[in-house]
Amino acid sequence: MSRYLEASLAVGVTLFAVGQIESRAALPTALLLYLLPVVLAATQWGRGPAVLASVLSVLGHDLFFVQPVGTLSVARADEAVGLVLLLFVAIVTAQLASAARRAGEKEQEAAIARRSDEMKTALLRAVSHDLRTPLASIKASASGLRQPDAAYTAEDRAELLAAIEEESDRLDRLVGNLLEASRLEAGAVTLHKDPQDLRELVRAVVARLQPMLAERSVRLSIPDELPLIPCNYAQIDHVLTNLLENAARHTPPGTAIDLSLELRSDHVRVQVADAGAGVPPADRERIFLPFERGSTRVGGSGLGLAIARGLVQAHGGRVWVDDTPGSGGARFTFTLPLDGVGE
Repeated sequence: MSRYLEASLAVGVTLFAVGQIESRAALPTALLLYLLPVVLAATQWGRGPAVLASVLSVLGHDLFFVQPVGTLSVARADEAVGLVLLLFVAIVTAQLASAARRAGEKEQEAAIARRSDEMKTALLRAVSHDLRTPLASIKASASGLRQPDAAYTAEDRAELLAAIEEESDRLDRLVGNLLEASRLEAGAVTLHKDPQDLRELVRAVVARLQPMLAERSVRLSIPDELPLIPCNYAQIDHVLTNLLENAARHTPPGTAIDLSLELRSDHVRVQVADAGAGVPPADRERIFLPFERGSTRVGGSGLGLAIARGLVQAHGGRVWVDDTPGSGGARFTFTLPLDGVGE
């Protein structure tokens, strides 16, 4: 019902404009102004409101501007023909504009469907490769340990168990990323912010990822006077985990990763910088899309950075990548606003 009311209001505004023009000079082309509310109604609210706008335009013009004024009768034949032509043109315009609107909606739906199919294909590719790899490693290690005639030393057993644990953690992160990606795609991510100690959060993430980061040193730079930051602990944990895993995946063993927090006037800035090959400028936006890995040959599902951007944006922040000063590696930066406690 509101669509018809809005179409009627648009016609009313047009009648006022035509009245202003008629009071100064009688211009036949003023009738063309009635096509504006018709096209507006057709493109914004559909064919029904557009037809209503066409009829109201003709009736309103007849009532207010055609002699005898104040009635719906027409004294002159040429004015009657003009009103009929106006109604005809307005309805045809409404039909064309409404058809264009429907065509645009169908094209948009088709684009969404194509994107959904691409996401499904990429998801199947991720499931078939990235999930099978840790599962195969876990199965091989577990099968080796179960062999009754295998003589493993304590060191060998510890190594196999460590491999099972590491690949299980990797599998858990992959499944978590897939679930988070599906929630982001469906718009089902819920955000509950509470004041959090980012120092404790950062140290907890680094400690948990030690098996993956064992060959790399993580240098922390955290200011002493850092206030509690309003955020969702689990989601920012997920962001940091994905950024650190990304840094470990794309840098040579033995290189350092710098993780720093910097307090600004209205936000806190978190940076994860590595000394790897960096990200070419042409890939710096593309790598934040789901299932995109840029020009790198390193494996992975291509979901981590997309999820990181989605979660940071849900917090009202930004995330981007540039060069690490001095080394040419990749420096990923995201921001979290200081306001919004309890949102």
